Amino acid sequence: MTSLEKLIASKLKGLNKTLSVAESCTGGSICSKIVSTQGASVFFQGGVVCYSTESKINILSLDPEIINKYSVVSKEVCELMAISVKNLYNSDYSIATTGNAGPEKGESDAAIGKVFVSVSSDKNLKTYELDFEGDRENIINNAVLRALELLNDTI
Repeated sequence: MTSLEKLIASKLKGLNKTLSVAESCTGGSICSKIVSTQGASVFFQGGVVCYSTESKINILSLDPEIINKYSVVSKEVCELMAISVKNLYNSDYSIATTGNAGPEKGESDAAIGKVFVSVSSDKNLKTYELDFEGDRENIINNAVLRALELLNDTI
């Protein structure tokens, strides 16, 4: 466990705030990092891995027209994922990720290494467009680290 997860846990516990996570390209890795912290049950409400477009529609209730208009790898979809998971778990903060970790493009025309991270709080919603290089594992690991850094900066 890195000090980043400990810092996030400490901040959320100290503020008596909660967190939920919606992951696509990171495949549950953010949730795994969060639950590795002692006392995560105090602040972590839960998370979902909505890897397929269908799961984004069925679990997070995303509008298929928005997905078709903007693509699954887009700022708009990532923001809706963050809002939806925050509402689903009634949490104070949420993180969402969507992107293309490669090696093929898949359902989106987004470049390999393109990742969107949204961080939502009671006060605002910010989305970051990121570009990573390397293989699939490297892209995912960098996306997880950056998402946690962005959450930490928001709290």
